[in-house]
Amino acid sequence: MQNESLGPAERIIQTALTYSDHMVHNRPGMVIADPNAAVGVTWRPVTHRDEEGQRVVYRLDRKGRKTVRTKVGRLQAHDQSIVDERNRVVGQYRPAGLFPEVVAWLYRQVAEVYALDHEFAARWASYAFGQEHRDLKVVLAAFMLVQTRKGDPIRDGDAVAFHDDDFRDVGEAMVLLRRKDRRDLNPKLLLRVRDVLMLPEVAQINRELGFGRSARKPFLGRWARAVTKWLRFREDNLPLLQGLVKAGFKRTVMKLARHVGYKPRSPKFFEVLGWSQKQADDGRRTIAVGETFGSTEPTWHGLSEAEVCARIVSERPSYKRLVGLVPKAVGITRAVMAAAVEAGCLSDKDLIIAVPTLEELGILQDPAVGERVARAVEAAEDQRAAHLLTRVRSKAAKETLEEAAEVAIKKAVEETSRGLRIYFFVDISSSMHDAIEQAKQYLETFLHGFPLDRLHVAVFNTAGREIAIKHGSAAGVRNAFRGIRAGGGTDYGAGVKALVGHRPAEDEDVLYIFVGDEEASTFSASVSTTGHQPLAFGLVRLRNSPMRAVQQTAAELGIPCFLIDERTFEDAYAIPRTVRALVAATPVGKLTGGQRKSLVDTILETELLQKPVWAVAA
Repeated sequence: MQNESLGPAERIIQTALTYSDHMVHNRPGMVIADPNAAVGVTWRPVTHRDEEGQRVVYRLDRKGRKTVRTKVGRLQAHDQSIVDERNRVVGQYRPAGLFPEVVAWLYRQVAEVYALDHEFAARWASYAFGQEHRDLKVVLAAFMLVQTRKGDPIRDGDAVAFHDDDFRDVGEAMVLLRRKDRRDLNPKLLLRVRDVLMLPEVAQINRELGFGRSARKPFLGRWARAVTKWLRFREDNLPLLQGLVKAGFKRTVMKLARHVGYKPRSPKFFEVLGWSQKQADDGRRTIAVGETFGSTEPTWHGLSEAEVCARIVSERPSYKRLVGLVPKAVGITRAVMAAAVEAGCLSDKDLIIAVPTLEELGILQDPAVGERVARAVEAAEDQRAAHLLTRVRSKAAKETLEEAAEVAIKKAVEETSRGLRIYFFVDISSSMHDAIEQAKQYLETFLHGFPLDRLHVAVFNTAGREIAIKHGSAAGVRNAFRGIRAGGGTDYGAGVKALVGHRPAEDEDVLYIFVGDEEASTFSASVSTTGHQPLAFGLVRLRNSPMRAVQQTAAELGIPCFLIDERTFEDAYAIPRTVRALVAATPVGKLTGGQRKSLVDTILETELLQKPVWAVAA
């Protein structure tokens, strides 16, 4: 589908499938022009060293268990350009923080959905609040807090007939609501909402949309009001504020308070934060002025290893907090890590990430630790484990991480794929010579997540043949594609015909997914002769070809074709999210008997978020 023809629902789906870069990078990087990227540039991690009076930048590339440094050029202090020895600009240096191009791209996608359907955008935000995608939640919350539907009175003559919908309430609710699954916006994300709105690129979009009146200052809408309510509720319920301090959010809460000019009701707010107050130049402060509050943060400085372990068992800090508490003289030893696992300091995600450390410390084989890791594997929700495989040596550790990655994919499609039969077609023509091994790696990361009884796979060049996947695992996919090499011409129709014998059940919808470069003719006639009647195409497009065989065929058939950014498969978090979005994006046919619900239907049925009762009158 051409971008200008997308409706609000399709734009949401395409946003989920196209977006692949993180909105925030917590380390320095460089961006280089990339016409194939949705945002026009690609980010790469870097470091720098001062050499002979110049700041030299090195790109950091992961090669197996090692990080390789490659010199890219000299950093120009006056404009942050990175210049190589030939005085050619090779990229732009970026400090840790927001990735402006991605933020602006995501924000504009939301703006375009809003322009087409205001309420649908608000329901999208309400739906996204309960999902895992933190970057998208932050952008949606920021947008909802500043858009123009804010409950204004609608007049009939001189009288107020009714009040308009208040979609800024949805943004406030995203700030104020708490969730037991911790998918709400923590203090750092609340601060990030402001950072997004303060970004010049986003401020310009808001001016274009008529949000706010200032031509100079970024418009923050209800952000300050919502954060003030958030702070007030925690001051009134001090255990919540104390919990934030214990979790390491003390300085973030202080930043929030400064940004909104928060005025506490009592000195207890400052006491809990250990925040001593000085009188302002204009003399406006009246609470706790001149009082000195010591740090409320606990310290384990000077404790022995045995004492540290005892503290871990009694206090059970989060692993992130624990790392900061353990004295450097002790470090994360075998005993300390064992105590942390036993005390439940590591979440399921923490445990999977820590597998290389557990292996190195020699406690992965401990029965109690192994049992806890096994439970974490069963609960895996992303494929970070797949990225950790290169960092472990033992067979047991590799099997643990591989299983966690597979569980995450299976969970991603378990519910959404009911009532759906999926056909995969992989181009192995000669034009795929340089990309075929890459295609195999992509398939290995996510193909095993689909139920084998409703999954059919074919490879094709000028002829097509079925590929049998005998086991629903990465190893099963790897084995199925052994010995396959690129060669020959390209006929997508041949691939489609190879699976003609696999008919969908009467209550099943059909999704076609293609992996290839589209260098071929259209093949709608071949699709029609199968009788499969697919409701949508998915396309992992490899290589930058001028031809559009799959997309044009979808247009001829009158069905959507959703593009999947191949860089998605480099992101451990994005793979399950993308697969889930692709499956949910497939329209629901008339024969599924309610087995399946599309993403569009799910969003439409999502109730608009409501502020908590305590915040309504605040």
